[in-house]
Amino acid sequence: MKLPNLRLYDTQAKFSLVLGLLSLLAAISMIYLVFRGFDSKQMAIYYNGNEGIGKYRSLLVMGTTAICVLVGATGGIMGFNSLGQKRNSKQGLSWVGLMTGAISIAMSIVLLFAWKQLSDPIITS
Repeated sequence: MKLPNLRLYDTQAKFSLVLGLLSLLAAISMIYLVFRGFDSKQMAIYYNGNEGIGKYRSLLVMGTTAICVLVGATGGIMGFNSLGQKRNSKQGLSWVGLMTGAISIAMSIVLLFAWKQLSDPIITS
């Protein structure tokens, strides 16, 4: 199996788009992970921190944030690197990869701070 040549700007543009979309998909799934159990009257996110997936929910939010930032930054850097090069015939893919990477990074950081500020574990004893 031949590996893709990442020195080519067209290939960088394609990978930028793929990585940006993966990061955006992770950020969208993070919306569900963060705001599940949100109470708009109390402005709090309630979860059971002792049972089920609630034990790992905080770690999942932080891990998903790290994945979004790393993958989005990689996609954004690859899109920025291939943007404006004369040999890149796929300038649109570079732009979309750069923008989706930047948007997913911003979304994941905002969602992390929303989780930190609004999460409140339910006391069960």
